[in-house]
Amino acid sequence: LTLEPCTFKGEDVEYEADCGTLIVPENRAKADSRLIALPVTRVRATGGNPGDPIFWLAGGPGGSNMEFEPPAWLLIKHDIVMVGYRGVDGSSVLDCPEVAQAVKGVGDDLLSAESRANMGDAMVRCAERLQAQGVDLEGYTMLEVVEDMEAARAGLGYEHANLLSSSYGTRLAMIYAWQYPD
Repeated sequence: LTLEPCTFKGEDVEYEADCGTLIVPENRAKADSRLIALPVTRVRATGGNPGDPIFWLAGGPGGSNMEFEPPAWLLIKHDIVMVGYRGVDGSSVLDCPEVAQAVKGVGDDLLSAESRANMGDAMVRCAERLQAQGVDLEGYTMLEVVEDMEAARAGLGYEHANLLSSSYGTRLAMIYAWQYPD
């Protein structure tokens, strides 16, 4: 984890922050896994004596985890940490225009056999293309995202962390709590 001072800009306010990069294995189950880089932003608490930090876990999947604007009242007592989601933010983006096109369906029936088959074919084509580019798709799981968050927590030197989440992020928070109950 490397960080340097930066300014976090909200709609009408700026906060002192640290911005940087977390380097993690693409697939922790493989010793020879390539490394990927994830962005990290820590917005510093504005009041004295901050409590445990709050890690933001956004909805999705497929949405960025770097677009949260913490409310001022929360920043008074807590650092807010955003760690980019693998496959969305950072050096390895899993972009699938084949699937984006297939989601439109065939004809006027999105649930027709033809539309469903087209969607399946698009997913296969995207996976094959990404794998041919060297992407290890087995490394893009919710457990890996939780391990990214834990690596950031440890790298930032926090003993504990609070989790604030929405939608898909609530599932990540649940898994994080199961994996790291302390």
